[in-house]
Amino acid sequence: MCSRFDLNSNIRAFQVQLGLTLDDIARLGIADFPTEDDATFDGLTGTRRPTDPIAVILPDRKAAIRDWGLSVPGLTTPLINARAETLDQKPTFQPLLMRRCLIPATSWYEWRKDGPAKRKNQITLPDHQPFVFAGLENGHQATIITCAPSGAIGHIHDRMPVVIGPNHFDGWLDCETRFAHNRHMLTALPDHVLSWREEPHTASERRRSDTQISLFSNGDN
Repeated sequence: MCSRFDLNSNIRAFQVQLGLTLDDIARLGIADFPTEDDATFDGLTGTRRPTDPIAVILPDRKAAIRDWGLSVPGLTTPLINARAETLDQKPTFQPLLMRRCLIPATSWYEWRKDGPAKRKNQITLPDHQPFVFAGLENGHQATIITCAPSGAIGHIHDRMPVVIGPNHFDGWLDCETRFAHNRHMLTALPDHVLSWREEPHTASERRRSDTQISLFSNGDN
């Protein structure tokens, strides 16, 4: 699952590290940047949440804006994620298999269950390198594709967003190619390329934890 992600403002580094050649990617996030429909990318950096506008990369490395989450009749919340394993089986996603896109990010967040609490984890590539998620879009909205997690972060959540490597950018965006030929791209990253940081307990949580440990110790003696 991916319910929140970050896109930092250092877009020039993003362009260099991902090998994106279009000049417009280097200007992503600047208010006067023209997209396909004369909108702008102003305000697309920082933490992105469901229904927020997000940056997407379309075929020919063309940048655009989409709302995060697909509206589906009968559902009260948008579909922000799509399971890789069943994409071609779901009527919602079948028409979009030839409308593949890339979604730039610099980290994403998952919440690890810890008894009744949930612990927020920020997951990144080494040195916070930028990357792109595999996505589908319908001209107005987009969804992020997920898969089973890498072993390194399996203790945090049972799903993770699919990250597409630079060697597969053109293949994923080539909508003349059938989805079946690109399915192999929708797998977890190797363990060694992932880093994560869990937010520390709050002061009140630490006090509760210390008290529980002390009471347990006293009763054991």
